Amino acid sequence: MLKANYSNIWKYFGFILLFTTILSAVLYKPLPEGFTKTKMDRIIMNIVEPALRVAYYYPSRLFSKPSSMVWWTRLALNHMSSTLGITVNTNGVVSSFWRNWNGVNVKIYQPLYNKTETNGAVLFIHGGGFALGNVEMYDSLMRRMTAEMNTMFVSIEYRLVPETVFPGNLLDCENAVDYFFANAAAEFGIDTSKVVIMGDSAGGNLATVVAQRRNERNAVPKLAGQVLIYPLVQMADMQTISYRYFFDHLDGLALVDPESVAYYYMFYAGINMDEKKYLVKNVVTNGHISKTVQQDINKIMEHKHSLEITNNYKNATIKSRSNVEESIEAQNLLKPLLMNPDIFPLMRKNLSGLPPTLVLTCEFDILRDEGILYADRLKKADVPTTAINYENGFHAMLNFHSELFEASESVNDIERWILDTIGA
Repeated sequence: MLKANYSNIWKYFGFILLFTTILSAVLYKPLPEGFTKTKMDRIIMNIVEPALRVAYYYPSRLFSKPSSMVWWTRLALNHMSSTLGITVNTNGVVSSFWRNWNGVNVKIYQPLYNKTETNGAVLFIHGGGFALGNVEMYDSLMRRMTAEMNTMFVSIEYRLVPETVFPGNLLDCENAVDYFFANAAAEFGIDTSKVVIMGDSAGGNLATVVAQRRNERNAVPKLAGQVLIYPLVQMADMQTISYRYFFDHLDGLALVDPESVAYYYMFYAGINMDEKKYLVKNVVTNGHISKTVQQDINKIMEHKHSLEITNNYKNATIKSRSNVEESIEAQNLLKPLLMNPDIFPLMRKNLSGLPPTLVLTCEFDILRDEGILYADRLKKADVPTTAINYENGFHAMLNFHSELFEASESVNDIERWILDTIGA
């Protein structure tokens, strides 16, 4: 009987493997040259990418309402993410538990017996375009980093759009951070001068906005550092080279795309996209930029041209800028928001005084250029800044930290930087 059961199990896995292989072959789209670092990574992504298209990308486009698109994408990614990081096993090394801080749920990860090497902590804000993701999606990453760094991590469960819009999501993060600084020393024995804030994508936006706002009000204790992983920091130019590269080489793949960024950012800004979805076509061509704010934008982004020349995707063909499809309605809706640094942190005029910063960007990511530009502005403001661009990386690769070589290497880079910053 036992033998028969094992036989059935192997037949089941064989069927799944065969089905996945056939599906991947049918849906195959060539990944661009240089996408991922090793042959095995490329094989994995040639299976994962079409699976993502089938699971969320294609179905989400069938919904007439953007809010329904968000709902489906959230549901699909939450289920798929549970299959990632299964090789990470920190049982007996890391303890985790939930707490509610100032009305915000957080998950705390502590090394065994809370005996940390650094006496510091990392506050983590997850990505997902302000609309997707949750603490559990990043659970294996938090466990891995807690164990490898022997340092406490706190993952913040902020509310998502479209149910909650700016500034509610930001205030959730701030409330949790404020509670931590007020109570961490007494509750956890943490040295609050050794605290780093960290976030990826929209979480990188929220992390640096929290850092900027603390800096502007001279809040103490000061953050020891910030780690910004392919951060989402602007909506003033949706036609940078990294955006244009997408249309020529990545369009149709299940990677973060310009339309999704426009939808999520406008949801975050409090615009009802179920009613205003027709404005997305204007936003992705920069038709939402009015002449009255263009001069201010140009001043903030004055280094963009030189950075684009330096980061020109080698010999890849890059399409010219598309014709701007102006929309007075989009301009009127977004004009009060585009220069608001609490939504678009690249627009903060004075970045001096911010904590030491690590900015990670990826070559195959529409957000690459704005991350590089933000790092450049930080350097020019005399903020100690380390910028790393992963030439084989792609947006959201951190979620594959235990499956892909370069993603795992990026975790190692983050860990080294944090330990160097707060002291091992």
